[in-house]
Amino acid sequence: MMAFFKQYNQRLQHQHGWEVELDCPVCGNHGPPDYAGWTPDSGTCFGTGSTIFANVCCPRCGQDLKQQAGEKLIELFSHVPTPARNRCLVALFIGILVGLPLLLCAVIWAGVQLGWWGHTAYLALTGLSLLLPPAIFWFNWQIHGVRHRCDCGRPAYVFMGLLGRSYCYRCSTCGKLLRLQD
Repeated sequence: MMAFFKQYNQRLQHQHGWEVELDCPVCGNHGPPDYAGWTPDSGTCFGTGSTIFANVCCPRCGQDLKQQAGEKLIELFSHVPTPARNRCLVALFIGILVGLPLLLCAVIWAGVQLGWWGHTAYLALTGLSLLLPPAIFWFNWQIHGVRHRCDCGRPAYVFMGLLGRSYCYRCSTCGKLLRLQD
């Protein structure tokens, strides 16, 4: 069981990075920036804005290139559609999150109306409440599984940032862009 949780945790982890060329506004250098890790950012931009977590700077003059990286992220990913599989999974999960509480309410109502409120209703409520954690595990496994498949056969997706509420990835092997929502 611990092996499953370890594998599950690894599947959910992002590999951060930045491998796209940027232009330095100070010295005019055009090329891949120096990547110095990433920093969490509480100023997440929703809508059409971008959020960059990577610490990128110009290799020549050391100028911070986070603003240029944000503009480049919008340029690269604004026209990349979310995969149909991702949209279907999100819709299914929302259906489960709305459907299970409605089903619980229906069970409570039926138990009161039909007079079987007791041991049977308790078992039904317990059974329904036990469905939610496996549904969440399954959903996360499926959503993050999209990043572990690529046309090149060697997926190495690097998390570049957020564009609105979408997670933006680039395959280090083939350069394919991937935009996911969860």
